[in-house]
Amino acid sequence: MTVSNTLTPARVGALGLAAALAACSGGSDLPGGGIAGEGVGASGPTFGGTSPENVYGGSLSGGSFGSFVLAVLENGAFWEFYGRGTPAALDMAGFVEGSGTSSSSTFTSADGMDFGIVPAVSATVTATYTSAPTITGSVAEGVQSISFTGGPVPGSTYAYSSPADLAMLANSWTVHTMTGVSTTLTFDATGAITGTDTVGCTLTGNATTRASGKNVFDIRIVMGAAPCPAPATTLSGIALVMPQSGGTATTLLIGAVDSSRSIGFGASGVR
Repeated sequence: MTVSNTLTPARVGALGLAAALAACSGGSDLPGGGIAGEGVGASGPTFGGTSPENVYGGSLSGGSFGSFVLAVLENGAFWEFYGRGTPAALDMAGFVEGSGTSSSSTFTSADGMDFGIVPAVSATVTATYTSAPTITGSVAEGVQSISFTGGPVPGSTYAYSSPADLAMLANSWTVHTMTGVSTTLTFDATGAITGTDTVGCTLTGNATTRASGKNVFDIRIVMGAAPCPAPATTLSGIALVMPQSGGTATTLLIGAVDSSRSIGFGASGVR
């Protein structure tokens, strides 16, 4: 909230994978440990007359990290990226992933998992939202509770309702994973992904536009052989491409988890 062949706690880089980190460190490998700043040990959604579906950016209070970007998708799945810096240029330290339900302008989730802690921990989310759009709520993990308040991503021209365009991704990006490992990710015009981190772990995968037509990419990542700490693991999730105001830079956020929701990959970068 970096990976050598010996998987020391300071270098577990092979792309920030929670299972391998847990095996070698037995606890959080992140400064502060998760969205709360310290380690703690569904069915589809039903929506009311309004929906929280959108991408929000704003501030956190009560923990070690100050900013977040939250995507609530059309099916109730959510991804809350948190970290340092501004929302428009978020330096990701972790993310909370899960699914929720909505009714009477209240969004709740009891199945969140915070992948900024190793191993990932359970989280519950409660929030209220308006069509402005704005959202205010909290993430609870054990006795820890972090508040968040957001609206349209400040400092960015990102628009959730605009169709996602693979041309926005097509490039080479230098990103940093949740554990701080520098990784080069290259997306071609079709969304195909290749990547290598500074330890030599390689990955492949692809990004596609969502059937919803909204400005979010579905992403699939397949880890390579050793020195990757979870060889041949497939992870699925989302990517957001957020142009910063003024047109001088663009931020990429990626979050993905394996089918058991025990391994997570998170990365952020600006180009």
